[in-house]
Amino acid sequence: MENAAKGLLIAGGMLLAVIVISIFIYGYTNITHLAEADKNEQLLKEIQEYNQQYLAYNKSAMYGTDVISILNLALSNNKLNNVQNSHDDQLYVNVSFKLKFDSIQDTVYVHTLNTRTNRYEVSKANTSKNAQYGGLNFEFTPGEYSLKNHLEEIKAFLESSNDLEEKKEVIDTAQNGTVLKYTIKYSGIADFKRKTFKCSKVEYDEFGRIKSLKFEQIKGSSYGG
Repeated sequence: MENAAKGLLIAGGMLLAVIVISIFIYGYTNITHLAEADKNEQLLKEIQEYNQQYLAYNKSAMYGTDVISILNLALSNNKLNNVQNSHDDQLYVNVSFKLKFDSIQDTVYVHTLNTRTNRYEVSKANTSKNAQYGGLNFEFTPGEYSLKNHLEEIKAFLESSNDLEEKKEVIDTAQNGTVLKYTIKYSGIADFKRKTFKCSKVEYDEFGRIKSLKFEQIKGSSYGG
């Protein structure tokens, strides 16, 4: 009888140990699942906040000013996250815009004094002379441009936004101080700002994070009156 009692005590102890271990494993599993759920919820929130700053530009009509803003946003994002133009960079954001109707470049007009009529004659400098008269060394003709494929051109274009949108420069003067020739440059970015665009496509990566946005020029839009 004594041996049987000891056997029961041992069996009971083992059963209790199994129950305690099971409870511990169950509790640990639940805690792990809760922690994982909290982590996933936080990640989802971060992705939603990340996306929202880009989705603010998912419009059917906007000005080129908005396209400039999102180009700068994507450039800042890519620089902050130190990501390059690669499919392996999950945080890389590509933004593209498509010009369908117009070319974008600085426009330079040359004003030359006609000494016989004492009036200035105006001519538009051609593209090759734009650089000579202070124009930029690039031109966006109708077509599609993206940070992925035209990074340096777009960066130079955006940097020109710091320049005056309309700039007058005297080229030649007479001995008496009469201005014989001057130029007025209208920056290409000023023209771009007034163009109208729409967001035509938004793409996401496997985690639901925005990876690219496409914008397309629209013509004849009533946007902005």
